[in-house]
Amino acid sequence: MALKADLSHFLDEEGNELELTEQAKAVFKFLTKIVSSVSENIEQPLIDVDLKCNTRAEGLSCEGDIEAMCIAIGIIEWHCDTCEASGSISNWQESMWDKQERTIH
Repeated sequence: MALKADLSHFLDEEGNELELTEQAKAVFKFLTKIVSSVSENIEQPLIDVDLKCNTRAEGLSCEGDIEAMCIAIGIIEWHCDTCEASGSISNWQESMWDKQERTIH
């Protein structure tokens, strides 16, 4: 089953992290690492995120690596290269983890 996450659900009105449970913090940290890696390399078709699958939650045994890509404006998809874990992240643009270079016209 895919994890569909809206990054704004973890943030307050100013874009700061809400008070989260330990489990939610682990998921949030996982998601923001993906957002940072993908947005920093937004033009690449597939990004090898420096992240192991088991960092999503305590007790997961998969040692697979996470790969991700921006599939549409504002949507990042990720998957584990070993198990069937996958998901998408929305509403990440303009967050503090968005590392895209801005061009002023």
